Amino acid sequence: MTTQKISTFLILIVFIIFISLGLPDSVMGSAWPAIRQTYSFPIDMIGILGAIQLGFSFCSTIIYPKLAKIWTMDKFIIFSTLLTILGLATLGLGNTFFPMLLSCILLGFGQGSVDITVNDFAAKHFSNSLMNFLHAFYGVGVMASSFIVAFSLQPHRSWQLGVAIISFLQILILILAILTRSKFKEKAVLTSDNMLKDAESKLNFSHFILPLFYFFYALELLIGRFYSSFAVEHLHFSMAASAAITSFYWTGLTIGRFMTGFTARWFSTQTIILFHLSLLIFGIILGFIPQIFIQYLSGTLLGLGLAPLYPMGMKQTYNKYSDSIAKPVISLNIAFATIGMFIIPIPLGWIFEQFGFVSYPFIIGGFGIILSGLCWKIYTKVIKK
Repeated sequence: MTTQKISTFLILIVFIIFISLGLPDSVMGSAWPAIRQTYSFPIDMIGILGAIQLGFSFCSTIIYPKLAKIWTMDKFIIFSTLLTILGLATLGLGNTFFPMLLSCILLGFGQGSVDITVNDFAAKHFSNSLMNFLHAFYGVGVMASSFIVAFSLQPHRSWQLGVAIISFLQILILILAILTRSKFKEKAVLTSDNMLKDAESKLNFSHFILPLFYFFYALELLIGRFYSSFAVEHLHFSMAASAAITSFYWTGLTIGRFMTGFTARWFSTQTIILFHLSLLIFGIILGFIPQIFIQYLSGTLLGLGLAPLYPMGMKQTYNKYSDSIAKPVISLNIAFATIGMFIIPIPLGWIFEQFGFVSYPFIIGGFGIILSGLCWKIYTKVIKK
């Protein structure tokens, strides 16, 4: 089935379902200063809990090919959304380590399952343009949840209110998925494992430049997870203001991806990447200035700067390599991105716990320089081989 055969209504449903992937993602970042007070956790615990959540998200991608042989898409969507709701409820109702651990497990499985299921469906039925807009709607979910958290952290409110509102939105999406489940009554068609193994045998060291880029693209998660804590612990902003700054970051990321969906029609990939990298570096520089307005601007520019790097990097894989090489490289891209987001927050959380957040802008700056160097390597020479 091609994109032309899909109704606008069905496309809208898929976009809304993908919003549910982003809704829980800003909770652990924006609300963490308040959550850790409730749970009496040290600062670095967020790195460990985030790694646990990503680990179980990765597990869901391993289980998916086996379940896809017997489950239709609607079952994946309903089951994964239900797990996410249970994970949020466990987070909001608990105040000890065990419910937090259970919440990370449920959210990891639920969000990982939504991610791979919807991407599999979209890759099969959507055009490249619709795929770009699909990932922008993930940002809509993150942006909305970050503003909800900022609202809930105002005086005389609590972070649990934000979790309750996000849970309610997830329940509405679950109801929509149940009412439209007949639209997804199909089984996934997966790439042959043998085909991937044959292609992987041709890979050499140069093919790992793009996966290495995705490893350091963990910067997107690091900013979203630690920016609020940096503003509270080091700049001494209020929790509400700090959460709002993180909201501006996610807003910039979302707007930037929608913008790229349009500008890609008129400008070259290299031009777009260079422009957004300039915004990223400028946002990093502004992050050193301890003024609240400047931090709002810095967060927005960081989001705008990172916006096109992930989706356009995936497309660049096919620009640089033949199909037989591109397929396993894309698989490695996703694997390296998951590993980076799993591993990197743990030592950084420990560093911030031991030495404070004074090093935060320097670390973000280091990642920005590394990503810029890798982008230069990736986009200056395009040869199919």
